Amino acid sequence: FFSFKSLRLYWSLSFFCFQIHLSFSLPMSYGSEEPDLGHPDSAIRLASAVHRFKVPIMTKSTDFEKAFKTVGTHAKTKAVMKKATDSRQKLDSALLASTLSGERIYVEATRYLPLIHQILITCKVQPEAARLDERLLFEWKSGVEKTPEKFSNEALMYDMVMCICCQALGKASTATEASIAGEFAQASREYSAAAGIFQFLAEDHLPKWIAKGANVEPESLPTEATVGPSGAFVELFLANAQQMAVATVLIKPGTPNYSLLAKLCYGIYERLEAFMQKLRKAFDHMQRLDEDFFTLITFQSMLQLSLCGYFHARSFWDSSDYGMAIAMLSEANILLKPRTHAGKQGMPEIGKGSPLVSLEKDLKDLRAHYGILLKSWESDNSSVYFESVPRKVPEEKKLSQPLMLSKPTPYTVDEQDPLPLVMPGPGNAPSAPPSELTRGDSDLARRLQEQLNAGHGY
Repeated sequence: FFSFKSLRLYWSLSFFCFQIHLSFSLPMSYGSEEPDLGHPDSAIRLASAVHRFKVPIMTKSTDFEKAFKTVGTHAKTKAVMKKATDSRQKLDSALLASTLSGERIYVEATRYLPLIHQILITCKVQPEAARLDERLLFEWKSGVEKTPEKFSNEALMYDMVMCICCQALGKASTATEASIAGEFAQASREYSAAAGIFQFLAEDHLPKWIAKGANVEPESLPTEATVGPSGAFVELFLANAQQMAVATVLIKPGTPNYSLLAKLCYGIYERLEAFMQKLRKAFDHMQRLDEDFFTLITFQSMLQLSLCGYFHARSFWDSSDYGMAIAMLSEANILLKPRTHAGKQGMPEIGKGSPLVSLEKDLKDLRAHYGILLKSWESDNSSVYFESVPRKVPEEKKLSQPLMLSKPTPYTVDEQDPLPLVMPGPGNAPSAPPSELTRGDSDLARRLQEQLNAGHGY
C-alpha cells in the first residue's frame, strides 16, 4: 500500500515462504517533465530491498516438571523447571502469532535461554542423577527453508541452539520492521545484532557441540542450526545492515558523498559474494532455500556493483574528470541489462509468477535515469569539456578496496549454575552441584557418613 499522508512506501509480497521488502520515507515518482539528474527514489528502493525470513516453529510442547518429576523435587529445581516450561510456551506463542513481532520473539527467546541453559548444565555436571520420568523430545521447523520439515532431537543443546536462532531471526525481523518505518539506522543496528548472534553460533557454540561428540548429523538439523549456513548468514545480515546504511545516506536531502557510497555498495557486493561462497559449501542445506531468494541475491549483487560504478562515476564527474566519469557510468549501465546466461554479469531473469516482478518497475526507472544522466554528460563533454572517453575504465581507476562499515554486534551466553537433583531412594539428599564442593573436608566427610548410615542402616 502507499500512503501519501505519511509519504511512506511499503511493499510486501509473499510467495510461499518468500518475502521481499522495499521501504523508505519518500513518495514514489517515475520521471518528470524536466529531467532530474539527482539519484532517483527508485535507487533507494532497490538498494534497500531485502529478503524477510520467517522464524523457527516449535511442533511439540515440552513439560520439564513432568520430565524431572522424581529427581527435580528440590524447591529451587522445581521452580526453575516450571518457569522453563512456562517460558517455552510463551516463546511458542510468539512464534505462532498471527502478526509476528520480531521484538516479542527476541524478548521471549531471551527469557527462555538462561533456563534451558541451566537445565543443560545441570544434566551435564550430574549425569548420574539426571534421570527422566518422561522422554524429552524437541521438535522444530526451520525459519529459513522454503518447505520446512520437522527436525526432532532429544538433546537439550538442540533446543538451546534453536532458541538462539529465534533470537537471531527475531532481530532480523525487527530490522525489517524498522526499515518499513523508515528507521534505517535502527534497522542497520538490528541486522548487525542478528549477524553477531549467528557469528556466535558458527564460530563458538555449534563447533563446541560437535567437538563434544554430539551424535547428530548436520543434515538432520534445520539449516540455521548448522555451522556452515550460520556462518553464511553472518555475511548476509552484515550486507543487509550496510544496505540500510546506504539508504540512510541517500534519503538525506542534498548531494551525498558519492565516493563513500561507491565504497559502501562495493562492500555490500563483497558481503553477498562471501555469503554465496560459504553457503555453497553446505550444498545440501542450500538446496532447501527458496530459488527466488537466490534470484534476489544475484539481483542485489549486480545492482550493488552497478551502483558502485554509478556513484564512483558521479564522484569523478564532480572532480572534473569528465571523460573517465562517462566511461564508468557506461560500464555501470551494462550491469543493469539482462544477463545473456547464468555465469555472466547482468540482471537475472525474473519469472512472471515471481514476487520479484515488483522490482522491475524501479529497475526500469533506474535504467532510464542512467541513460538520461549519460546523455547529459556526453552532451556537456562534446560541447564544453572535450575530454577523451576511454573505451574501458583502467584497473587503477576502479575501486580496489570495499568499505565494510557494518560489524557483528558481540554476543555471548551467560554461564549458569547447576540445579540440585535428588537421586531416588530413601534418605537421599540432593546431588551436590560443583559449586557446593568447596566446603571443608570435615563437612563433606560428615555428609558422606550420614548418607552411608542412611543407606546401610548403620
